[in-house]
Amino acid sequence: INIVNIKSLRGVACWIVDPAVIYLTIDNMFGGEGHLEPKIVPKEYTATELRIVRRFVDMVLAEYEKAWKQVYELKFDFVRSEGNFQFAKITGNDEMVLHCKFTIDINGRAGDVDFCVPFWVFEPLKATLFAQSVGFQMESDTKWTGALESEMQTAEVEMAAILAEKKMVLGDILSLNVGEIIPIEVQDPITAYVNRVPMIRGKYGVKNGRYALRVEEIRNPTDFVSLGLKNRQMLGPQKYDDEFKFGMEK
Repeated sequence: INIVNIKSLRGVACWIVDPAVIYLTIDNMFGGEGHLEPKIVPKEYTATELRIVRRFVDMVLAEYEKAWKQVYELKFDFVRSEGNFQFAKITGNDEMVLHCKFTIDINGRAGDVDFCVPFWVFEPLKATLFAQSVGFQMESDTKWTGALESEMQTAEVEMAAILAEKKMVLGDILSLNVGEIIPIEVQDPITAYVNRVPMIRGKYGVKNGRYALRVEEIRNPTDFVSLGLKNRQMLGPQKYDDEFKFGMEK
């Protein structure tokens, strides 16, 4: 556990380095390949190990400061290392803290580095962070909306028009035989589902010798919640324009 002082915000925080990360770092520094499973044994770190940990933490602090540079000039000062959580208290028991977890991979072996800081330390930056996020969101929307709309035009979706539905009890289904007829009532209008979402209502019929659906309404999916589906009797052949004959021939 490494206690640091945040000079620019007048607060303290701590960086907790997973012993696995320390083991892999030391193994690599002294010629190992870092492929062996870390053997974590509770013990006090040697002076050499503590120096390596300090160098590692300094590198992490430098990178973290660099990541924040465009938003705020964070500056860390290393205070001390602690092996006991009881002596690494950075805030009261009832206070909220911010926690960030970073996973470091060394030759296929991973370990975590955790950053904990009292919430009140970053309180002065709330307005700045909010302004940055709003600006980024507006820029992103302007930049990506056109590209996203263009890509969506070529996205493949599945549309299914439900001609009829019928509720049956399980006993009747189990007693069915090949050749039996199940009476149904065709819905009118027909509801077409796009990727299982109701989007279109229309009338069924025949066009160019093929069954077809003429679109009469295109609705927001939420509109169908209040309307529901109306089951009506099957329509017979009706005389409409030559291009589209509504109804199904008997």
